[in-house]
Formats: sequence, C-alpha cells, structure tokens
Amino acid sequence: MLAGKVYIGGGAHSLLFGGGISFGNLTIKADGWRDHIVQETSEVLPGYYCDRCGAVVVETTRIGLSTLES
Repeated sequence: MLAGKVYIGGGAHSLLFGGGISFGNLTIKADGWRDHIVQETSEVLPGYYCDRCGAVVVETTRIGLSTLES
C-alpha cells in the first residue's frame, strides 16, 4: 500500500463545461509517485468505512498503475 494524499480533481474543463459544477476523479498522490486515479466520476465502487478510526477503503480494479515519477 502507498501512503499519500487523496483528492478529488476536476480542473478547468469541468468548471467550463460542467455549468460551474466540478466533477472529478478520486485520485491519490504519494511522494515520488505519479497520480493514481482510484475512481472516475461516474463509477460506483464497493467501499468500507471504519466508524472507530475513520479509515475508508475503496475497492477498485485499477491495479499496477502507480509508477515512479521520472
């Protein structure tokens, strides 16, 4: 597993063509690694939430996509 920062990115395209609503992908960025898209905007994936610690796990079929930055 990689530890990193998770964010929802929409960008200017979403703002311009989405009527001011930002639709973005759920992405994780780890130090020294390229951005890894975990979930695209329209996808619904299985997920789990721990009420004790606040951890969230999202199951995705996107594996092996995290590569080192060059």
